[in-house]
Amino acid sequence: MFSDLLLTGSPALDPTGTGDGGGTLGAIRAHVQVAVSALTLTGQDEGPADLAGRSPIDANTARELAGNATSWDRLLTHPVTGTVLECDSYRPTAAMVRLLRARDRHCRFPGCRQPAIRCELDHTIAASDGGATHVCNLANLCKRHHDVKHHTRWRVRQLPGGRLIWTSPTGRIYREDAPPPLVAFTVAFTAASPPDGRDDQQPPGAPSPPPRSPGRLDTPPGSAPPF
Repeated sequence: MFSDLLLTGSPALDPTGTGDGGGTLGAIRAHVQVAVSALTLTGQDEGPADLAGRSPIDANTARELAGNATSWDRLLTHPVTGTVLECDSYRPTAAMVRLLRARDRHCRFPGCRQPAIRCELDHTIAASDGGATHVCNLANLCKRHHDVKHHTRWRVRQLPGGRLIWTSPTGRIYREDAPPPLVAFTVAFTAASPPDGRDDQQPPGAPSPPPRSPGRLDTPPGSAPPF
């Protein structure tokens, strides 16, 4: 009762209380966002759903909320990491924004290095032309080059891996690759020791080689020094 009054009640002094005039307090509305898998909605599994800003909720509650929903946004996620790759809405999700900032790191116009955090996400194929809100159709452009892309004769197309192919008004072609990852991993291999624990290759019973003097290089007689 209190929540209904708080979220939908209109104060008597507010214009929305008795008519359709513009008001502020009476315009407050709640927005509940739930992310739930298609399998859970159809009852094929009982996986939990995610209530934005709160915590996971059970499948039955998610299905009840979905039945009263006034709008739907379809999300395509990575099957392993769960990262959102595509959504039906024009505006990218927060997960897509983080992914594209990490991929691009700066404005993707040739030669521009404006940090991605100061850029805008551009649909390579405009949404008005049927372009999807998908990571393969989005790239970070600074405000200046975002305007250049839309209001001049510069043209761009995006290839797999985030590679952009720009064509200037004079017909020159520029390839803009996504920056390489900042972290590189190397694997170190260690030679295995013989089964008996010796780290040399002397046959059993053979005398051990004489110990080397500290700080001295063993070189064959008559050979030139190594410096």
